[in-house]
Amino acid sequence: MATETSNRPYQLVIFGASGFTGQYVVEEVARTADGEDYRGQELRWAVAGRSQKKLEKVLSWAAERLGKPQLKSIDIVICDINDAPSLADMCKKASVVLDCVGPYRFYGEAVVKACIENGAHFLDISGEPKFLESMYLKYDRQAADNGVYIVGSCGFDSIPADLGVLFTRNSIQGNNL
Repeated sequence: MATETSNRPYQLVIFGASGFTGQYVVEEVARTADGEDYRGQELRWAVAGRSQKKLEKVLSWAAERLGKPQLKSIDIVICDINDAPSLADMCKKASVVLDCVGPYRFYGEAVVKACIENGAHFLDISGEPKFLESMYLKYDRQAADNGVYIVGSCGFDSIPADLGVLFTRNSIQGNNL
């Protein structure tokens, strides 16, 4: 049974936004979230993590880098990987949770489980094949039954392969790939 997510406060929550990779994800979302999406609405998004102060710092950093002072007013969700109720609360507020908290073999499963149980789609940037396979084997049926997508290794670890495809395409002259 699919969970209705359109009435949730956020279309996207970036979990682990104050981490090394998370801060760059925040910057990229902020850069591309201006204006309207394909439905004619602005993206409703928030950042999540353990520290209000660190999350505020990331939003200020992105606001200064991009010249967008409005980023300082993006909502913050306090959530800890070791606090299941806070994970559930975060997932209930989001249509999609983009998990930037790694290493995933230690910290990923709790977020996958919370997303499935609370009807939020899950994305991560994992490059950990064992984690990715174990999440598929353990949660595929439950995710499908709940209408939740679990998408691992989204964007980050696929970059080298994508660059290889672009290089090959650009190297082959006279052939439109």
